Amino acid sequence: MSAPAITQAEPAAEPGVHDPPGEAPPVGTARALGDAVRLRIVELLASEQLCVNHLAAELEAPQPLVSHHLKVLREAGLVTRDRYRYWTYYRLRSGALLHLAAYLRGIAATAPSGIACRRAPTNPPVADQPMQLAGGTRMARDRQLDPVSRRTFAAVIDQLADEFRGVFSIETIERYVDESIDRLSGARVVDFIPLFVNRFARDRLHALAQVQGSIVKDRPEVLFVCVHNAGRSQMAAALLDHHAKGRVHVRSAGSDPADQINPAVLAAMAELGIDLAKEFPKPLTDEVVQAADACPIYPGKRYLDWELDDPAGKPVEQVRAIRDDIDRRVQSLLAELVPA
Repeated sequence: MSAPAITQAEPAAEPGVHDPPGEAPPVGTARALGDAVRLRIVELLASEQLCVNHLAAELEAPQPLVSHHLKVLREAGLVTRDRYRYWTYYRLRSGALLHLAAYLRGIAATAPSGIACRRAPTNPPVADQPMQLAGGTRMARDRQLDPVSRRTFAAVIDQLADEFRGVFSIETIERYVDESIDRLSGARVVDFIPLFVNRFARDRLHALAQVQGSIVKDRPEVLFVCVHNAGRSQMAAALLDHHAKGRVHVRSAGSDPADQINPAVLAAMAELGIDLAKEFPKPLTDEVVQAADACPIYPGKRYLDWELDDPAGKPVEQVRAIRDDIDRRVQSLLAELVPA
């Protein structure tokens, strides 16, 4: 079953500010369009400029997930945004699509016809030289981490390699560790970075193994989603995990994660004896979404949309009421997921 996704309005852009122009690499553009929801967003923006809430209504999806997809499209150069009065509108950058179309036409024009070439490979093996991945650390062509990162995170890699032995290769383990280092680089509590990398990479690998069928699900999977993963989704995940006592596997994530959990949320949860001091905001990743039993963008999954007040900027006295509201909803969800 699933993960309630907690909505939050898209933050408005600064007055007079919009994303800078620039052509995206064709491969990056194509990769961004490889998701059905993002392709649909592009189709909708081809007709008119729209706000996040417009797109959420058209897609019947929560605003945080729409914001996540818009962020991917913006990073690929396919979408830009402008502010009009109090609203942020998104518009399609048609030039990026034309650039991709020209690239694909060039490939199509050079495709051979007739009998295919059966030339034998003659090139010698490429020397093991370092390469730079998109973000993260430098890795060799065999996708090994660079020596400094390898030493720093050696224990993390060894632990994960042992846990997923026979499921994933060491190259896959190191790639996920590398990506986790990059995606958690903004975490404020630097002392916990190795711990965060370990847990984030492990959770992603576990979800990937479930999606691929390498690990069988033995209990319901719930994913709580909000924008910053710093308040409501963290409380919901912790409360469900507390009440379920191992009967449900719980995850949380954010489409635009913050650098730390809301201090008032930490205090409110500590009052119930639930320690979130070593939790951290996590980015929303595709394998985690697919592994959940509830998800608004994949078929066959259940989705719940909880309308909740945002604890951001509120004192702990007001956060308690939000916490208690979430707790009631979580206990009701648990009764559905795991009947007594």
